Order: sequence, then structure tokens, then C-alpha cells
Amino acid sequence: MQNFYNLLYREEEREMIPYCQHAGLGIIPWSPIARGVLARPWDSQTTSRAGSDRSIDALIRSQETESDRTIVRRVEEVAIKHGVSMAKVAAAWTLKKGCCPIMGLNTKERIDEAVTIVDWHLPDEDVKYLEEPYQAKFVVGH
Repeated sequence: MQNFYNLLYREEEREMIPYCQHAGLGIIPWSPIARGVLARPWDSQTTSRAGSDRSIDALIRSQETESDRTIVRRVEEVAIKHGVSMAKVAAAWTLKKGCCPIMGLNTKERIDEAVTIVDWHLPDEDVKYLEEPYQAKFVVGH
């Protein structure tokens, strides 16, 4: 199952992920770092991609809440605490949830970092800290 699933959009946990687990289906979420929103501090969200990627607005910005800001700030805190990138924290969370995410890997550095995510385990207390502020959203996607 390919689904939109990350720390900012967890609606798949309601029905789709439990169904996939029950049916023995693998889960391969796309956008584990929320189109890059989870990869940089909240206040530095102006990137060339943010200006050209309409999906950021449709999937994330049109639904953004204070809990989203809190989650991004917590991703940043956890990244600093462990000395890793925010993208690594967000992707590691997805792996911790039993998923194998589709990652956008357009540079050698991103590929190298993605390889290290497999061996780096996000502690359970950090998972709880990252998940705690989440608030349910309207279901989006297809």
C-alpha cells in the first residue's frame, strides 16, 4: 500500500494501516518528511520547492495547525539532541512504525543519509514526544 503518512499526517492509522497489517500487506508511505516540511525548522519554510510544489499547499499548508508547528519544533529538538538531521528523525519515525518509506533522494548526500537511517533507531520516548501533539485532520489523498 502506498499512502501519504508522516508525523504531520497520520490519518492512515485510523483504518488503512490496521487493515494492511491484518491482510499482511506492506506499507510504503510516500513523503515521510512531509514534502520537506519536517526537514527544516518551521520558520525557515521558504524554499524553492515550497514555491513550486503545489502539493505542499494541498496536502500540508492548507491544513496546517498549531500542532503541526509543535511537531516540527519537536523534530528539530530531537534532531539536535541526537546530532542528526531533522529529515533523519522524521524518516526514522516512519521506519519505527513498521513502514518502508519512499524517499526523495536526488543527491549523493541524501542517499548516504538514508542508508544510515536503517541502523539508527529512534528511542521510544522520542517517538512518544513527537506523536503527542498530533491532532486528527480531514482525510486527504486518493
